Amino acid sequence: MENNFYRITQSGSKTIVDIYRAKLLKFWDELGFKKLKMPKGGYSLVQIKNNSIISEVQKEELMHAVKYKLLNEDDVPLVWEEFLSGDYINKNNYLALETIRELRLNLSTKNTAYFFFRNGVLKVTPNTMDIIDYNDYQGYIHEDQIIQHDINLENNQQSEFDEFLKKVSGNDEARYQSLTTAIGYLLHSYKDLALTKAIILVDEELDFSGEANGGTGKSIIAKAVQYMTSSIFKDGKALHHKSNRFFYQDINLYHRVLIIDDVNVDFEFETFYSVITGEMQVEEKYKAAYKIPFELSPKLLITSNYMVKGSGGNSDERRRIEIEIFPYYKRDFTPIDDFKHRFFSDWKQEEWNPFFIGMAKYCQNYLRSGIVYPIPINLAENKLKQNTDQSFVEFADLNLIIPTDKDSNTLNKATLYDDYRHAYPVESRNVTAIKFKKWIDEFCKFRGLEAYHFKSDSNNLIKITKI
Repeated sequence: MENNFYRITQSGSKTIVDIYRAKLLKFWDELGFKKLKMPKGGYSLVQIKNNSIISEVQKEELMHAVKYKLLNEDDVPLVWEEFLSGDYINKNNYLALETIRELRLNLSTKNTAYFFFRNGVLKVTPNTMDIIDYNDYQGYIHEDQIIQHDINLENNQQSEFDEFLKKVSGNDEARYQSLTTAIGYLLHSYKDLALTKAIILVDEELDFSGEANGGTGKSIIAKAVQYMTSSIFKDGKALHHKSNRFFYQDINLYHRVLIIDDVNVDFEFETFYSVITGEMQVEEKYKAAYKIPFELSPKLLITSNYMVKGSGGNSDERRRIEIEIFPYYKRDFTPIDDFKHRFFSDWKQEEWNPFFIGMAKYCQNYLRSGIVYPIPINLAENKLKQNTDQSFVEFADLNLIIPTDKDSNTLNKATLYDDYRHAYPVESRNVTAIKFKKWIDEFCKFRGLEAYHFKSDSNNLIKITKI
């Protein structure tokens, strides 16, 4: 008897079993076992399922496949004994497996997005949504990218998450469109060199007393993104990025969003500039560094209870979009108080489908309109207070003024400095005259004024002019 990779023959009373290595390789190949060339070097053993799903496997899976074939399907234990006694899973056989060299891990285009569910691939274009079979998907996905739910396009009711987003947008349509198209941008895995932005969620109202309030729902939005697309979630409070060269070691080729949640006040946005606009260098402990190309590197989502500091100027501004979250929720009134259960973890099956369709619609709206850029509410004021001090802004608004009937005003800096220290003795105790001068310049810049510093009769003066 000859079947696939083995043959059983009788020679008198003797049974002879032959196993053919080339046919064994073909058997494994037909089951989808391949070698995947890794960008960091070397190969990984994978199994391709449904023509497109990559499952990372160990060499033992090759043996399990043979065992199932011989014992469960063909019922030939004699062949299984022969297989066990031979050296059929060796380095040469492993190396002879077909190699996948072109991964095609991201098929999204400028006008098409894909989301992966148990019952198929959701294809989203500006005007359509369709579910296609994995066998018809022309690229590869990692099995961890599959959302462990089925999706039903006919169940089209509003999700409670959408209601939540409207509330944290202050029930303002323009703000809602800004927030949802920003979410859509994150969910769209296509990377465009002309649009390289980090999305930053920050509270509309900030507490500058030194205590972070939070609780407005930013982390819920971040979790929603994580449930819809393959993401890596990092705790911003425990972040030590600048001194940790292994910061990206847990990021894989199939991660589409890097979420840094609840960053500290000293978070340095500037250290992520190269990741936002270029390829990502990954270094793992005791392994050689490698690069994830721009088109496969994740987009960046940051949530913060503080203004996120950067280098300033155009280089910084063109890499960020800041979305202010309306304080509908606070510590004494949370989404749990409002909806009577936790988002995601307390949801029943029927609550997931509207959520997934709603998220797909945010992406579809982004494909149609792009990001609807938000109109700043308190951003400039909050940045000014964080770059200086709330006490200084209060003082400057009262003292660095230009009379209504004039275009400029000249003031004595030493007198201003002494007046500030007298009015705010606690807040000003570490403010030097040099820092005070820098704060004046910062204040004038944010208020649309021009500051000119000069000396006259041994006095340090400042002339403030309307621009």
